[in-house]
Amino acid sequence: MFGFVFGFLYGSLLEYLIHDRLFHRMGRKKGSIWSYHLRGHHVLARKNKFLDQTKSKVETYGLLLLIAIHLPFLFISVGFTIGVVVYAVAFNFLHGFQHRHPEFTKKYMKWHWEHHMKDSNKNFGVVVPWMDYLFRTRRKYRDWLKLFISFLFDN
Repeated sequence: MFGFVFGFLYGSLLEYLIHDRLFHRMGRKKGSIWSYHLRGHHVLARKNKFLDQTKSKVETYGLLLLIAIHLPFLFISVGFTIGVVVYAVAFNFLHGFQHRHPEFTKKYMKWHWEHHMKDSNKNFGVVVPWMDYLFRTRRKYRDWLKLFISFLFDN
């Protein structure tokens, strides 16, 4: 069980580092293989109120490559390897699901919605926001108008 938990946490760290360092920092460079993320995915999601039904080949092949790279760890820890693979599969499923169901994401996985709709330099977690808390990039946004109205009418 410890191996699985460690593998899942490690998967979360990989997601964070890839999303922040590759997709956002290196993706800013024109002509970078990672630039599709900001110039395509982020632009489309912002323009379509978070909706994006496209599938990135770079992301899909990258996930398969990461899984393949980690398969030899089966000989060291089956639990760890399963944790990493489960995280990769969760990412692959959830990221697409989130961008096809914006209202669900805004309500239950707000950190990813805020990453696209508020500040793309914060909230890099897609599956879970744990590493954003660890690296202090988790930013919560409040809807001041809703808070003010609820204050007026709930008191």
